[in-house]
Amino acid sequence: MKKDMTEGREWSSILLFSLPIMGATLLQGLYNLADSVIVGNLISATALGAVGLTSSMTWLLTAICTSIGAGVNIAVAQYFGAKKETDIQESISVSYLIAVIASIFLTAACFLAARPVIFGFLQAPEEMRFDSMAYFLIYSGGIIFQLLYNVTYGILRAHGDSRGALIFLMISAALNIVLDCLFISVFHMGVSGAAAATVIAQAGSAIAIFPDLLPKRHYLYAWKGQGALLMRLSIPIMLQTGVNSIGFLILQRLINSFGAPSIEGYAAMLKVEQLAHIPSQSFNVAISSFAGQNIGAEKLDRARRGYRTTILMGVLISISISIVVLLFDRPLLQIFNITGESLRRAKEHLDILMFFIWTSTITNITCGFLQGAGDVKIPAASGFINLGIRLALSFLLALTPVGFRCYYVSMPPAWLIACFVVVMRYRSGKWREFRIVKE
Repeated sequence: MKKDMTEGREWSSILLFSLPIMGATLLQGLYNLADSVIVGNLISATALGAVGLTSSMTWLLTAICTSIGAGVNIAVAQYFGAKKETDIQESISVSYLIAVIASIFLTAACFLAARPVIFGFLQAPEEMRFDSMAYFLIYSGGIIFQLLYNVTYGILRAHGDSRGALIFLMISAALNIVLDCLFISVFHMGVSGAAAATVIAQAGSAIAIFPDLLPKRHYLYAWKGQGALLMRLSIPIMLQTGVNSIGFLILQRLINSFGAPSIEGYAAMLKVEQLAHIPSQSFNVAISSFAGQNIGAEKLDRARRGYRTTILMGVLISISISIVVLLFDRPLLQIFNITGESLRRAKEHLDILMFFIWTSTITNITCGFLQGAGDVKIPAASGFINLGIRLALSFLLALTPVGFRCYYVSMPPAWLIACFVVVMRYRSGKWREFRIVKE
């Protein structure tokens, strides 16, 4: 269902658009959470650590897939606002072609890199390494489905349809949980079963959502124009998320050096963190589509009002979430079957993160607005700054009495500086120069 967000009250347009995205993202988070809860409880905390150890690698794959979806979302949203139907169809055709080509290269790269990265670079503990590699290899087999889903979801969001994917994710989440229990409890497939359940669930949602968005006409001749535009929009986002993922891969190696309590604690904390970020990530997507449509329609004042409204809603929600998590941090982490030192380290990390989550919310929303405007390089630069500060401080503090706390003590200054960079870019007004549709 198409929705024109260039009319009506800004706050209601953005909030109503965001809610289905929050629901869809929550479902994704819940079936990832289900993986961890089932693995931690039905197999062992060591198995949970093995799955968590690959999180930075799977995050890299997810980041690339969502980046391509974000690129097509920016282009199609602005074309939709400007009522450029031919350009929309050309962008859709080219984006699917990019997705298929990217999936071939990514899958091959994952199969080649799995063992050197897990056994060598990450220095996975011996009791975790084979489970980690099995999980990652099976997960990598589903890249094509992730790409098709993210491109299609990007197109739907650009048209103002944030509900289109929700029903498919509900089916996918239920399927994932059922298959998790079946493969692990009945067939005793271990972490391989958890990975297979995730891939099958992803395939189900991709196959279900894909046919409705197949372009009625094919515009492969548009590769030169639209292909170049989509790559120009996608590559900075891809570089940002890709470099961030590689950075967190390096950070994961540092975490591993502090032993099993840090690995297990970080794996559990990460699942709670992902749920806490859902509102800000949903507002990031919503404001990107909102800004794209309104900038395409030359309604710049409306785009700015929408940004300010989204910041207010996002900060209030993130503060509310942080209060709830701080009150129930220990019970939330205990559902992953971690205890003792692992639980203590996870709780410390989660509590510090909750005190500063509002900063991340402002950054996410501002990056979404800038990307929707077509100004994709500064959000990417802020991501590099955030990562650089975190890595530098983490490795420096690791040599001091701060010890294993280094990787979460480094987070607040990194978040604050990255937030300052993107907010200053928004206030400068230079994003207005990146409008795609120009008469």
